[in-house]
Amino acid sequence: MSSSKHVPFDSIYRPGFEVVEERQGKVSLYPHTEQLPLLLRAINLEFQGGLPDRIARVDKRADGLSKIIRRHAALMYCSTLNRARSDHLHLFQLADNDLVARVTIVQQISESTPLGRIHRFRFYGGENFFPEIYLSGKRVAFADHVLQRFSSRVPNNLGEDLTYLLLGFFGTPIVSMPVGKSHAFVIQWHESMLAFTYRETPDEFILTTCLTINEINSLERQLPAFAHNFHFGQAFTKPRLRTWFPSQWMEDIYSRWRRKISLPPAFVHDLQGLALKKIESWHWLAQGLKDNLVKNGHGPGSQICFTDQIPGPCVLELKPGQPIPAFDEIACLKQLKPDVDWDAIMAARAANEAEARKP
Repeated sequence: MSSSKHVPFDSIYRPGFEVVEERQGKVSLYPHTEQLPLLLRAINLEFQGGLPDRIARVDKRADGLSKIIRRHAALMYCSTLNRARSDHLHLFQLADNDLVARVTIVQQISESTPLGRIHRFRFYGGENFFPEIYLSGKRVAFADHVLQRFSSRVPNNLGEDLTYLLLGFFGTPIVSMPVGKSHAFVIQWHESMLAFTYRETPDEFILTTCLTINEINSLERQLPAFAHNFHFGQAFTKPRLRTWFPSQWMEDIYSRWRRKISLPPAFVHDLQGLALKKIESWHWLAQGLKDNLVKNGHGPGSQICFTDQIPGPCVLELKPGQPIPAFDEIACLKQLKPDVDWDAIMAARAANEAEARKP
C-alpha cells in the first residue's frame, strides 16, 4: 500500500493539511481511508456551524419538518457551496437510517482493468455510516467513459461534473429501458433526460456510457416498467408497494425523448466571492432555509420517508396532510388493461432476474 497525489485541504478548520490518495496495487482510493474522519470533522464544523441550533441538533426524535430543513441544508451545502472544491473532494448528502441528513465525503475507488478504468463510490458520513449504494441488490460501477461523456455532453461548470453526475444518478427513482441495441438506466434531468447504458454481471451493474437525447436514436417502452431501487447494504427485496408509479415515470421520460427537450445550460450560481467568503455565505443561506420551505407549503405535519420505504439515497418529502403514497403497480395495470396476464409477465421477469444472478 502506498500513497501519492497530495492536495491542500480546503478548510480553515484544518490549515496546512494535505489530502492524499491511497494506492493498493491497481486500485486507488481518494481520499485516503485513514484521512476520512479528520476531513469529515473539519467539514462538519463548517456545515453545522452555519445551521440554526435546532437544525444542527436534529436526531431521530425530530419531527418531519426539522428533518426536511436539515436535508435541504445538507443539499445546499454539498451541491451549491461545495460543487467544486480546490482539493477535489466531493461531498454528497445522504439520510441515515433515521432519516437525518448527513454531509458525506465521497471516496472514489478507481480500478485499472483490462477493459479500462472503472470507478466505484463510497460515502463516508461517520464511523457508523460508510455506505456503498447498491442498485436492486447489485454494486454499481462506472466505466471511465461514463465520466468523460457526462463531462463533455452535459453542460456543467469546471470541477462540477462529478458532483452533478452523482447527484443526478443516485438522487432519483430509476427505470431501465431498451436504448438502441442495449439496455440503459434512464433518469430525468431537469426537463430533459439522460440514459446510462450498462452491462450486467451476477453481482454488479457496470455503466458503460452516458447518452443525452442527441445520442439516442431509439427508446422503447416496456410495461410494466423495469423499476430499480437504490439502497444501503447488499440485501434487497423488491417492494410490492411503491411511493411512485414506475410506468408513469417511464412514460414521462419517453415523452421527453419524443419531444427532444434539450439539456439546460450550466447554471451560474449567484454567489460572488464564494471562494473567499464561503463561511459567511453559508451562514446567510442556512438561516433562510425554513422560511423558504414554509413559503413552499411545508410546516408542522410535514413528513419525510425513504422512497419505497427502503433506506437509501432517495427520499420523499410530504407536505402537511399529504399521505405517504402506496402504489400497487400491478393492481393499477390490471385495472387499465384487464385482458393482459400481468402476473405471468412479472413471474417471467422474476425468473429471468434470478437466472441473471447465477455465477
